[in-house]
Amino acid sequence: MIRDIISVFRRRAPNIELTLIPTAVQGREAIPQIVRALKLADARGFDALILARGGGSLEDLWCFNEEAVARAVDACVTPIVSAVGHETDVSISDFVADVRAPTPSAAAELLAPDASHLVRQVENLQRRLVMLMRNRLSHSRLRLEGMARRLRHPGERLRQQAQRLDDLDMRLRRAFERSLNTRRERLIRLETRLAGQHPGRQLALLRQRLDSLAERLPRAMREGLKARRLQLQSQVQTLQVVSPLATLGRGYSILLDERGQAIRNAAQTHTGQRLTARLGEGQLQVRVEDNHLTPVTLSLLD
Repeated sequence: MIRDIISVFRRRAPNIELTLIPTAVQGREAIPQIVRALKLADARGFDALILARGGGSLEDLWCFNEEAVARAVDACVTPIVSAVGHETDVSISDFVADVRAPTPSAAAELLAPDASHLVRQVENLQRRLVMLMRNRLSHSRLRLEGMARRLRHPGERLRQQAQRLDDLDMRLRRAFERSLNTRRERLIRLETRLAGQHPGRQLALLRQRLDSLAERLPRAMREGLKARRLQLQSQVQTLQVVSPLATLGRGYSILLDERGQAIRNAAQTHTGQRLTARLGEGQLQVRVEDNHLTPVTLSLLD
C-alpha cells in the first residue's frame, strides 16, 4: 500500500515531498493511535492528508467505523482523502472525509498532479507567450511607422503655425472693425432716442399738465362741496320726516319700560308697573292702573 502511493507520486509528481506518519490500523489499540496521528498531521500544516490502509475483513477495518476516529477526521482542518481497503470496502471515515478514493493508489493519483500534463501546459503557455510577444511587437512596429510618417520637420510646423497666426490676426481685425461699426451705429440710435426723450421736454410737458390740474382742483373741490351740502340737506329733511322727535312734537308720547324698551302692546305691561312717558319736551313717570287684560282690585291706600 505504502509502496503503491510512493510509486504513483514518483511517477506523476516526483517533486512533491511525502511524509509518512505510521500508526496501527487494526485492533482496539489502533483507535487512539489513528486519532493521535490525525491531530499530529493536522498540526503540521500539510497541503493534504491520505488516510489509507490495505484491504481486509470487516473486523479488520472496523476501527475506521469508530466514533472517535470519525470525529478526529471531521475535526481536521487539512483536507483528507480517505482510502481504506479496496474499492468495495466502505467505512464511516469515507463519509466524514473530504474525498473518498477507492484504493490508496487512486488517492495518490487524486493528489499527485501529472508532471507530463504540467509540462505540456507550460509548453502551451510558452507558445502563447511567444505569440503574444510577436503580435505586440508587430503592433508596436506598425504604430511606430505610422507615427514616423506623421512626424514633420519643426521648420514646416513653424511655417504652418505662422500662417495660421496671420489668418487669425486678420480675422481678429475684421471682427474688431465689425464690432466697432455695430457699436457706433447703436450709439447713434441711442443718441437719437435720447434727444427725443430729453428731460427738458418732459419737464415742460409735466409743468403744463401740473398747471392744468392746479386750475381744475379748486373748481372740482367747490363742486364737490356743493354736491355734498345738497346731499346732506336732503338727508336731514328725510331724517326729520321719519324722526320720532317730530312725532312727539305733534302731541304724541312714547312709553318706555324699566329697561328703556318701547311699549307697543298692552300685553307687555302689568298692573302697577312703573313706566316712563317720553314727550316732545320732557318726560313723565306713570304707573299702569289697568291694562284691561285681567281684573284688577285697587287698594284704597294707593
